[in-house]
Amino acid sequence: MKSMDYLEEHYNWIEERLREFICIHSDIEYIQGSSECVEGGAFAWVKLSGDIKCIQAKLYSDYMIISQEARDFLMETGSSNLEVFDRSCSDLLSYIQQENLLWSSDMLEVFNSVKKELDLQRGLIAQPIYI
Repeated sequence: MKSMDYLEEHYNWIEERLREFICIHSDIEYIQGSSECVEGGAFAWVKLSGDIKCIQAKLYSDYMIISQEARDFLMETGSSNLEVFDRSCSDLLSYIQQENLLWSSDMLEVFNSVKKELDLQRGLIAQPIYI
């Protein structure tokens, strides 16, 4: 079983890479006509270039590894929050894969939504319930 310190260190590493990926390498565009359906409109991710797709693929792979290690930790410690953890991971993956719609044009706000998911996952790891 991976230690909480190991998981925290790797979550911090993933967070920095996500910040760079979203705030520097990603962009979004307004979805025409969306303000007629949603106040403020909706936004979609702009297609990534080939080089940035490689960064995305590596980030996805690394996040899958650390999130599986964190899930294993939660299972081994008897956590009752696996469903919450899994949903959070799924939400975070949609940001990495850039498959979701966004409700803000501010990339820092988009990153802050990602950070909330990371913080939730870290919180679940930091408060395990031992059998």
